[in-house]
Amino acid sequence: MEGIIDRFEEDSVVLEISEGTLSFDRELFPKEIKEGDIVEYVDNRFILKEKKTKERKNYIENLFKSLIDDDK
Repeated sequence: MEGIIDRFEEDSVVLEISEGTLSFDRELFPKEIKEGDIVEYVDNRFILKEKKTKERKNYIENLFKSLIDDDK
């Protein structure tokens, strides 16, 4: 299972997946995760998908820039 970190709620992490959102115990995730990171469930833990996270961030930034440029 792969998802995007949506938010943090006390000791839980809310993960956005294709079917909606699910909440998981914070201890299953690496300490350095932040909102918007892409993670994958492997061997009873979530791992950070750094390359996919970076690609998604770049895509969103480029999309935002294109929207701003279209307004000019």
